[in-house]
Amino acid sequence: MSSNKSIINLPVYHKFVEKYQADLVSFCFDICGLALTSDQQDLAQAMENPRALVSVVSGTGTGKTAIVACICLWHLICFPVVSYDGKAEIGSNTYVGAAALQQVADGVWKEMNDRFAHMKTIPELKWLTSRIVNLTESWYITGHKETWFIHKIALGNSDSVAIAGKHRFSQLIVVDEASGVSDKHFDVIKGTQTQGGNRTLLLSQGTKTVGFFYRTHHELSQLNVPIEDGGWVNLSFSSEDAPHVTLAWLKERLIECGGRDSIEYRIRVLGQFAEDDEMTLITRLMINRALKIASDIIGEHEPYGWFLLCDVAMGEYRDYSVCIVAKVIGNGKDRRVEYVSMPVYSNSIDMRTFRGRIIEEYQKLSNARVLVDAGGNGLQLCKDLEEEGVDVHRITWGNPCFQIENKKRFINLRAQAMVYLRDAIRDGRCKLLKLVGRLKETMIYQATHLPYSFTEQTKYQMQSKQKMREQGISSPDIIDTCSFAYLERVHYNVSDKAGVFGGKKHNREEKRSQLKARLAELTD
Repeated sequence: MSSNKSIINLPVYHKFVEKYQADLVSFCFDICGLALTSDQQDLAQAMENPRALVSVVSGTGTGKTAIVACICLWHLICFPVVSYDGKAEIGSNTYVGAAALQQVADGVWKEMNDRFAHMKTIPELKWLTSRIVNLTESWYITGHKETWFIHKIALGNSDSVAIAGKHRFSQLIVVDEASGVSDKHFDVIKGTQTQGGNRTLLLSQGTKTVGFFYRTHHELSQLNVPIEDGGWVNLSFSSEDAPHVTLAWLKERLIECGGRDSIEYRIRVLGQFAEDDEMTLITRLMINRALKIASDIIGEHEPYGWFLLCDVAMGEYRDYSVCIVAKVIGNGKDRRVEYVSMPVYSNSIDMRTFRGRIIEEYQKLSNARVLVDAGGNGLQLCKDLEEEGVDVHRITWGNPCFQIENKKRFINLRAQAMVYLRDAIRDGRCKLLKLVGRLKETMIYQATHLPYSFTEQTKYQMQSKQKMREQGISSPDIIDTCSFAYLERVHYNVSDKAGVFGGKKHNREEKRSQLKARLAELTD
């Protein structure tokens, strides 16, 4: 069958359309090779409605990208001609957008190419696949490049409203990572999708509790507005229900996120929204439990090291210079830290005196390493200490994480350090400073006033110091400094005085007694 002949003139094509136009579920299996899960089937059936308004909040690994790719191909292939208002219109228009256009390329576009590759393995579909052109920026039906296509659209905050003025009877608009898309884009989409064959599909993780996407699952959902009056079919995909997600993966996320009730687990796994009464990283309950730990969590026989954690006052954003002595052992998520003392906490100390105090504490310790925030005045402090022969690690915690796992979870090193500190406090791997009076209350206040949020990719991000200040929250200098000890790839030197006695049996007995003591303190 010649591929030069228009697809519109092929009898086999019209039989194909008759079979699959109203049966997306069969199209996914027969043509794309995708056996649908129950969640995917719910979505496919909802999208069969010519005026579909569907919004999906999803966990990770639920197969939403695969089903979206099938929906886009179905809409491209199965809607050739429509007659209305005395005219015939050839071809369907499909737009796939996201706040970050690369998200479309890495997700839906890649999956469409995989599904198209499967279609090409079916000899009986050569008449069809030979008439579909797939390019980096668009797909289209041969001979109808300008009228019958799938296009990418950018929906970032700085992007112009690309969908404005786009009208077609058979039109599908898909918005991925919808929680990160500005309401101005949705306002335009609503004004564009006015015809009888206009479908709209939104998908995202539930990283925000404001905005249009959130509203489609609440006051705009079918629970509150009838579908015939424009109510949205709101669906939730949980990773726990996804057949391709392994039990091992779920257990890893359970540990990583801090339990099934944690916000991160609810977003990344359960397909729920980031709804929380406080949205602060560390709760007062965690702090109160941690403050009850009186026994040491690092034994003298263990190969521990010493950190001096230093943060320099920077006027507008940081009011206090801080130096904390910390005993440390282990790496990554297994790191344990005892915060021993805070020799400096001052909003009036000058740089020269601060440097002198750090060197004084440094000389008291064996093989210590000094961690300094190298931003602003901290950079000069690093240079001065290095000239004195001090082992300095410069911290630039606005930088992205290096480790792949952390890159996926955190927007930068500050978020990584803070979350690791929280987890250590929660899990009993952190012995807090023994402060009294006003200093103790200051530390507790700072720890329990750490606003955070999630990006559209479900990465932790801490609220900026400027925004905290605008809300009346002072800079958490003590907690910031404590978190330095949990930064990724920050290593310690083993103290000369560490690990000098005790065999394996002694070690086991001491660890057992320490664990019992800590459990007793936490349950008091």
